[in-house]
Amino acid sequence: MSENKKVSLEQLIKKKLEKDGKKNATKEIYVEALNGSITVTNPSDSQRIEFADKTKSGSYVDMMEAYEKLIYDCCPMLHSQELQKEIDVDYPYDTVRAIFDTDEIADIGVKVLNFFESNEEDSDEKLKNS
Repeated sequence: MSENKKVSLEQLIKKKLEKDGKKNATKEIYVEALNGSITVTNPSDSQRIEFADKTKSGSYVDMMEAYEKLIYDCCPMLHSQELQKEIDVDYPYDTVRAIFDTDEIADIGVKVLNFFESNEEDSDEKLKNS
């Protein structure tokens, strides 16, 4: 058994700064149907918890709705009122469903949830196994 050592004030400060850096992180996610990448932000802890809560029923409908909300919330480009007007959506979260099909939503959603994973192939494999 290893001996517990006391945490320093500097370690706590460093941990807080690392956490803050992750809050503002962005990532490019390749979307095959667009033949390009979209920029997404790291989901917040509350967004991850909300996703987990929404999907705990195991319902595919709930999972897709949760992915749509997560993608919309984490992709600032989708918030464009001009975009929403052009694609004729009344409810902002419908923007995701208007642009992407079900498989694309699931793929993008998994990649957003696994924001800090270095290998996107792992994300694809997790989706296939879920």
